[in-house]
Amino acid sequence: MIDKPPSNDQFYEIRLKGHLDTQWTTWFDGLTITPEENGNTLLSGPVGDQAALHGLLKKVRDIGMPLVSVVPVQANLSEQGEKMNPGTPPAKKIETKTLLSTLWIAVMINMLKADILSLFIPGAAEEAARTAASAGASISQLMLVGAVMGQIGIAMIVLSRVLKHVINRRVNIVAGIVTIAYIWGGMASYPHYIFIASVETLCLLLVIWFAWKWHNEEA
Repeated sequence: MIDKPPSNDQFYEIRLKGHLDTQWTTWFDGLTITPEENGNTLLSGPVGDQAALHGLLKKVRDIGMPLVSVVPVQANLSEQGEKMNPGTPPAKKIETKTLLSTLWIAVMINMLKADILSLFIPGAAEEAARTAASAGASISQLMLVGAVMGQIGIAMIVLSRVLKHVINRRVNIVAGIVTIAYIWGGMASYPHYIFIASVETLCLLLVIWFAWKWHNEEA
């Protein structure tokens, strides 16, 4: 297979006064047609040479639309690819709200995994009774605390997506710190618990970090 030589086409942005329907794309040799809010239309894309440019300007004259500007654009390879494939959506940055919510999902899945695995530990009920006695509380009270903490994590999955920027940052930071304290406050010495608790803590530290660094313009 013989590779094609790189194209030397110059990219241009041609602005016309008035809005032009995208059905004119073929008429303008495949240039991208973009209506602008100020009432103009932007034609953008590669133009082979000066003769091709003069041909495009003649077509503008033929349809009777006033010419606003003709600007050559120095495009890099990624911009050229986007202009030549206008149907390809640009890459989007992950929103902080989505990132925080996803981290809380990871935390809750690991909490559930730790609870399930702990059911297979011999004498788990007796150990829970000893923990309750050392904490000066009943088993039902400890279970209530665990249920409340679980609901906080579940709520944060939703709240991270819907709360306003300022309160969202604060709630995520506070909830992250409280949850880390809860995880290690009830720490058991079993290897599976230490491993899962470490993963949960890493996710929560990321929650706190991303919330702390979250700028208002991203909200």
